[in-house]
Amino acid sequence: MNQNILIPVLTLLFYITSILGGGAPDSPALTPGNITASAVIGQQGEIVGDIVTIRTGPGTQHSALTSLKQGETAVILDLQDGWYEVKLTDGRIGWVADYLINIVPSKPQVKPHGKTVLGYYLLGSSSYNSLIQNSNYLTAIAPWSWGLDSYGKLNADFDAKTLAQVLMFSGNREVETYALVHNLFNGSFDPKVVSALLNNQAARIRAVNEIKTALVNWGMTGINLDLENVPAADRQALTEFVAELSEALHAEGLKVTMAVPAKTADNPNNNFSGAYDYAALGKHVDQLVIMAYDQHYRAGPPGPIASIKWVEDVIKFAVSQVPAEKIILGIPNYGYDWPQSGMADALTYDQTMQLAAANSASIRWQGEDKVPYFTYGNNRQVWFENRYSIKYKLELVNQYQLNGIALWRLGQEDSGIWNVINDTLK
Repeated sequence: MNQNILIPVLTLLFYITSILGGGAPDSPALTPGNITASAVIGQQGEIVGDIVTIRTGPGTQHSALTSLKQGETAVILDLQDGWYEVKLTDGRIGWVADYLINIVPSKPQVKPHGKTVLGYYLLGSSSYNSLIQNSNYLTAIAPWSWGLDSYGKLNADFDAKTLAQVLMFSGNREVETYALVHNLFNGSFDPKVVSALLNNQAARIRAVNEIKTALVNWGMTGINLDLENVPAADRQALTEFVAELSEALHAEGLKVTMAVPAKTADNPNNNFSGAYDYAALGKHVDQLVIMAYDQHYRAGPPGPIASIKWVEDVIKFAVSQVPAEKIILGIPNYGYDWPQSGMADALTYDQTMQLAAANSASIRWQGEDKVPYFTYGNNRQVWFENRYSIKYKLELVNQYQLNGIALWRLGQEDSGIWNVINDTLK
């Protein structure tokens, strides 16, 4: 997106940008005459009529979905022509006339723990549905936002109105927002693009300025930098770029988080992880997100995506390099379905369960790795994560006193993980 149009776009979409991704300022009582969509998305609404019809669309011409009694609540998703789109407590979505529901401005949600719970977010219905259902459990989201090219220019990966809605909802729910900035082009994280960027001082300067401008204009909390497949030869250049970026963003009061590949030792010559100097990067960023997944990846042999011993080894190395309070453990929400040979298919948790049911497969538990799996058909193997395997990883977060967790990604998860997160993290 052309940076020159960001501010006009936001002026049209928001009545105030400072509510995005952080604490909203004190606001006057919300009445039908002064309500705008930006003021209410994500807020709680309370029914004021005795029995109120919830409809399938914004108007009395739409059929009835259900009814709510006085005092019952719903989460506001949108405002259109005097009607609120609402998410009901049972998960259904409907519409109610604005004069039949009062907005109750949300208060900061007190978590039972002091940990970060970040959800990676892809713009679309699955991540959005998870966000609106589970925002009380989240402290932050990282929406997939911009690609960073070899010239240091940002390339928008989103529809402005859609991202605006996500940011408004998050801001009103006291959920921080971190723009995910990446080097994914043409379907893969491009080492040539990122190497060209890192080895061009003018491009680095442009990148820092464009990122800073975008974060300020969109009112976001900070950045989640996700530069993958960086060549090992660019180790020093990557650290220097992160230092430059962090200095500039910190001066604006913006936070810097960075996703890095998991490793159990530091080999500067390793083409997958050698470029990521945990100790050096940790001096500049606010948090390092360790992507502790894909131990067994789609193009490799089948096995756990994140076995408990491997995850602990990853954590042990990380805390030997970076203060534990700066480390966020990346946790997978997905599974892989491996054929006898060839590339595995990626599955959400729900798809995994549907596949097992369709093939009458028995879910098994790998006791040593602390992960579920099953087999079906012509020796196909499915390994995945659920609330039980994730609980073991959360206990490691407590044991090593890490900052928190990052879930890849919202919309893929076992819905049972949310209570487990609240009950387990300390």
